[in-house]
Amino acid sequence: MRAAALALLLAADPRAQLEALRARRAAEEAAARQLGGRERSILEALAGAERAAAESASEAVRAEAARVEAEGVLARARREEAAAQERVAEHLAELAPRLRARQRLGRLGELRLLAASGSIAELARREVLLGRVLAHDLQVLAGARGALAESERARAAREADSQRLAALAAEAEARRAEAAARREEHRALLAAVRGALALHQRAAEELAAQGHKLAEFIAALPPPRAGVPVHAGFAALRGKLPRPADGPVAVGFGKVVDQRFKTVTVQKGIDIAAPAGSPVRAVAPGRVVHAGWFNGYGNLVIVDHGDGYHTLVAHLESMTTAMGEEVGAGTRLGTVGQTGSLKGAYLYFEIREQGRPVDPRSWLAR
Repeated sequence: MRAAALALLLAADPRAQLEALRARRAAEEAAARQLGGRERSILEALAGAERAAAESASEAVRAEAARVEAEGVLARARREEAAAQERVAEHLAELAPRLRARQRLGRLGELRLLAASGSIAELARREVLLGRVLAHDLQVLAGARGALAESERARAAREADSQRLAALAAEAEARRAEAAARREEHRALLAAVRGALALHQRAAEELAAQGHKLAEFIAALPPPRAGVPVHAGFAALRGKLPRPADGPVAVGFGKVVDQRFKTVTVQKGIDIAAPAGSPVRAVAPGRVVHAGWFNGYGNLVIVDHGDGYHTLVAHLESMTTAMGEEVGAGTRLGTVGQTGSLKGAYLYFEIREQGRPVDPRSWLAR
């Protein structure tokens, strides 16, 4: 195994291998710093790494959107320059024959043309017409000069947009690299939590404490304001609810024994093994009373279904609802993710009756 690993190492680009080792060491050092003190919360360290990664990724998206917009401006500048060049060519094509004719005629030729008039009236008429031709030619020349100036401005705008485009592309690349570094820190931190018994136990204890805080949070939720629809009838849906996401139940309700560490935790909901990015939907009509981050649960959405019933979906990658929004059965709440998760991407689902967690499996339709 060592020989094979050494062969692969030698076959690869040494500089790339060195950069990879440096990046991995930096991630491990960052994870060690985050978990250095026993007073430091594992969940807070994970939340910090995830939020930094999310912010960097969002900035990269914004920079990329600005880069695309700059490309559109650049394309418009190129079209304007081409149009200006066409106008210059048109003006010159119109003006060239008369300029050549006047050059051949010369000033003496103009005098001869006027002198050939049969009368004073004819002389005046020819002079007026000659003046109009001269004025028109001057106007065409001015138009050509304006078109040339417009072409130069379009070219300058194109050059400025090119520079801006290059700067935006560099910024987007830097943001993507930063997001990748944050994700690597997160992975190193998760590996440390999953690989050490003490850290695993600490994380389990913190998750239990956060479960109590979540119960207190739900109990303290204010009642609906006047004029807000009050939902009812959730109790009649027992055994009929659709799953909030497609996938089997991976971890059930109640006591759960970790097969590796033999630690015992209490699940107040169920884990649904749904693919990352798949839609998460409301199981019944209700009102969103929370849509945001909750330590230990990541992005969390809580729906009040009335009569003291609440459903919770956690670890969402994205949320497509907001607090106070009225939702119907099947309304999309977000997507499956792994925010705040120690186990990768999955959907955590709870049902609470008067603040007390109940087994969701007895409520779900077959």
